[in-house]
Amino acid sequence: MNLKSLFLVGCTLLFSQLIGSQTKNEKEERIELNTFPEKAIKVLETLPEDCKRLRFYKETDGSKQSFEAKFKYKKQRYSIEFNSSGTIEDIEVSLKPKDIENAVASEIRAYFKTTYKRSKLIKIQKQYVFNPVLNPIDFLRDVLAKRSRMDINYEIIAEVKSDSKRNIREFTFDNNGGFLNYKIIHPGSYEHALYY
Repeated sequence: MNLKSLFLVGCTLLFSQLIGSQTKNEKEERIELNTFPEKAIKVLETLPEDCKRLRFYKETDGSKQSFEAKFKYKKQRYSIEFNSSGTIEDIEVSLKPKDIENAVASEIRAYFKTTYKRSKLIKIQKQYVFNPVLNPIDFLRDVLAKRSRMDINYEIIAEVKSDSKRNIREFTFDNNGGFLNYKIIHPGSYEHALYY
């Protein structure tokens, strides 16, 4: 194999690795509510008064900037993510493995078992993706009241081992437990995602 062919093979392998996954290199800083976009503040002002540990953050992931409110309500942890203009992107609710329906949990377990040598689930969330045709305040109220009829995703942060590589990834599965995608999480950027 000549040098040119070797170079082309190397470039092809590198390119296929970049397409197959993304890297999440999120930076998060705590901020005050008054620095959120006005549109987001109007939604957050409708949160129930008995929300606890309400905190506000600005996130930067590469060139993307977003805002997030994290809080506890009726013994569950929630996070609401807004884009830079203040439109809701999603609402996430922390779960325990036992909270996932059995058939869905079986699909997710099968994915990890067949894809990786080892896996350890670190964090599980139910993700309600906002549809712009909805009223954002109604969407928030329905999720908090557990009335939302929309399909959800499951977002799982897991430490996985394949061959000799070990890393932490954020996986997204659909409401039936079908694998959608993953992002490799940069080690310095995931601590805030795990604990809030």
